[in-house]
Amino acid sequence: MAVEEIRNWIRVHLESILDTNKRLVSIPSENQYPYGSELLVQLEINRQLQQLGFQTDVFLPTDVPDLKMHEAFLDDGRNYQNRPNVVGVLKGSGEGKSLLFSGHMDTVPKGSDTWTQDPYAGEVVGDVQYGLGILDMKSGMVAAMMAVKCLRDLDYRIKGDVIIESVVDEEYGGANGTLACRLRGYRADAAIIPEPSNLAICPAAQGGSYFRITFQGRPGRSYSGEKTVNPIFAAARFLEIIRQYHEWRNKHANVHPLYMNNPELPTLVQVLRAGDVNLELGDRVPSSCSFDVWIQCYPGVTEEELYAEFTGFFQPLVEQDEILSAIPPVIEKKVRFLPGTGLPEDHPILGVLQDAGTESVPGGLPIQGAPFACDSFMFNRYSTTPAVIFGPSGGNAHAPDEFIHIPDFLKLIEIYALTILKWCEADKKR
Repeated sequence: MAVEEIRNWIRVHLESILDTNKRLVSIPSENQYPYGSELLVQLEINRQLQQLGFQTDVFLPTDVPDLKMHEAFLDDGRNYQNRPNVVGVLKGSGEGKSLLFSGHMDTVPKGSDTWTQDPYAGEVVGDVQYGLGILDMKSGMVAAMMAVKCLRDLDYRIKGDVIIESVVDEEYGGANGTLACRLRGYRADAAIIPEPSNLAICPAAQGGSYFRITFQGRPGRSYSGEKTVNPIFAAARFLEIIRQYHEWRNKHANVHPLYMNNPELPTLVQVLRAGDVNLELGDRVPSSCSFDVWIQCYPGVTEEELYAEFTGFFQPLVEQDEILSAIPPVIEKKVRFLPGTGLPEDHPILGVLQDAGTESVPGGLPIQGAPFACDSFMFNRYSTTPAVIFGPSGGNAHAPDEFIHIPDFLKLIEIYALTILKWCEADKKR
């Protein structure tokens, strides 16, 4: 049976598979808005795709003529110099359906938090492998490449085209790299996005908005009786309102059917700012205080609906509060609204993934919504290629000691290979 020979190939090639993860993790590719350092890892992806027999296309997103004129282009000063996309096409023998794997090679910065493992070593400890970006989402792309290598080594002739695209600038609401691939003409009968789904088939992803909330005070020190207004007190009051909003919306939300088992809608407060960081003993009231908040929503919720819900909740509370009514919040949108997205639950690619999962995993794979936002909307909204999220399991994405669970990662390769066989169709070379 195909599953047994695929499983045996993975067992034999385990060391080289994990070494490929190590190789990609060892090449830093941090997204430091508005710049990024994806170049070297993208050149490595290009090299590996060519070794597998793919015809590759290496191009900057800004090389695509219509990119900046497209309604979905995020025009916020991002710099794409030395940040190429890489797309590999493996032409099939004909008659099969085409399949596209799409992932991003940019990672969040390592940050100042302490790692107990070297973020660039790809160290294996027991059943886990560590590394910055290994879960989100370098190992998922390795799984796609290894699935193709496995089938070619086993002398399968794939009938449909297989496309593997590695894009830049997905973090921080980017997705211009993904949009550029759509506008460059890369399409398929279905796409798989190897975001970390914990081996759950995710036809849907959440959306969200990112806001900066600022409070303007009256700075200084009242040596001569001047009246100062400290905006930190207003921010503290509003943070409590944010906490109440998070609890209220999760209690009263109309839960999307694909999120019944994981209904939480995150509301994440981050990056608080106040005062002069270079004036520790300045002995003065700061002029302003601000913080950033990310608010997620279910597929089908519009930007206008999410904003109306948020402001409709806090506005009456602001008006009733003595401090906040004097120093009201100023709301600024920081990044594009990321729309939630989804596929019809009867789409054929979902059935094929289910069948492949049933062969590989006892009891099969769960079908649910992804509890995060990503660039899948660029497929489902702005192209003819329907996209499903299905990727590795692990933990600590966007945090120290990011890791993948190796046994599940190997299952992912197996399921990808079986999916290619079933979706693209293949036969043995004679």
